[in-house]
Amino acid sequence: MDKNIRRDWRTILLAITSLASGLFMFLIAALITIYAVLGAQGQSFAQDAPPLLDALIPGSALTLIGALFFVTAYYSLQRLRGKEVNVPAPKVLSIWQGILLFVLWIGASILAQVFFNHQILKWFAPLFYLLAIATPVYFFIRLASGGLMNGSRSRAWGALFITMSFGTFFSAFAEIMLVVLGLVGVGVYLGLHQEQATAFKQLMEQLSNTSSLDKIMNLVGPWLTNPLVVLLALVFFSGFTPLIEETAKSAAVWMLFDRLDSPAQGFVIGALSGAGFGLFESLLASVTPDAGWATTLLVRGGSTMMHVMTASLTGWGIASFRVRKKFWHAAGGYSLALLLHSTWNTCVVLIVAGGLRLASHPAQPDVFGALIAALCIGFLLILILAIPVILGTMNWKFRNSPSFAPTAPSEDGRG
Repeated sequence: MDKNIRRDWRTILLAITSLASGLFMFLIAALITIYAVLGAQGQSFAQDAPPLLDALIPGSALTLIGALFFVTAYYSLQRLRGKEVNVPAPKVLSIWQGILLFVLWIGASILAQVFFNHQILKWFAPLFYLLAIATPVYFFIRLASGGLMNGSRSRAWGALFITMSFGTFFSAFAEIMLVVLGLVGVGVYLGLHQEQATAFKQLMEQLSNTSSLDKIMNLVGPWLTNPLVVLLALVFFSGFTPLIEETAKSAAVWMLFDRLDSPAQGFVIGALSGAGFGLFESLLASVTPDAGWATTLLVRGGSTMMHVMTASLTGWGIASFRVRKKFWHAAGGYSLALLLHSTWNTCVVLIVAGGLRLASHPAQPDVFGALIAALCIGFLLILILAIPVILGTMNWKFRNSPSFAPTAPSEDGRG
């Protein structure tokens, strides 16, 4: 292996940051668990600590993330030592393997809920929670990458780490900043419209004095279903959010731009990036169990699927630009990803808006709200069924079309 390649600054930076990030995740998981244990033992400075099981669930998520970061660090260090070689393409996912993984995902989601509600078996709930999140991630990685060569292990794990660390941090920071700007805008608006400000203040006082879900829905329903509020939600979730997240997920592909030998490699690296983003997002979005925990875990699997599909389109476009020197390929892949992500989020927003209209008027059926929710649910189901077919078809196309097939990897150390 060439020393210049082995000491590439990206590999050095990847080894350092992944090792430090893994240690940080393990430390936070340990602190959360210790704090909960002290609270359970009645320590005075930990009286507000969460119940031990509620701490073990986020702790297990952080531990899994830290373990994945350590794997990235290991392969990066191996490459720096000159011991990393390229590996054969992963096997194509068979139909029976796909069915088994699907059943495992459904079963783990249900068992996580069942065990959490059991007095004794609840301590096994974190295990099934992790399995319910990780299984669809593995399924869609295999579906997209089976039979395709993507380079070395350090490349694959590096793509996961870059997206799970930088990608998610960038997305969260940008979206929080947008929310802050939005709240500032609302504050300015209320300051200029005293009647609205008075009504909003009264709403806050009423909400603070009630714990009934029905009363809460009656109070906030008219606000949340206001056409302007729905429009702002669409602008944020269907406009800004896809733009931010698809840009963040493309970072790993761009960092490997000079090492991409074919559109298929960009497709696979993009799929890995989307899987990393979906894994991190799903783990942290599902750490609070409730009566609908199983549903949340199942929904997160659908979100992961969407992230893998959109990121693979972007990766394919970037690699096509690299190979064929036509920038419109990158722009086209990115645009398709934005369109799919935006459509997915639009359906979710309108389903929630339609559901809120129905919940706000239980005595008077809201035909319009029911129609909007039903149409969006139907369209979302079509996307859920279509995306795996598209992923599998693209994988088959890459494996069977010489013009799209990846260059066979050499052992020159290109990770």
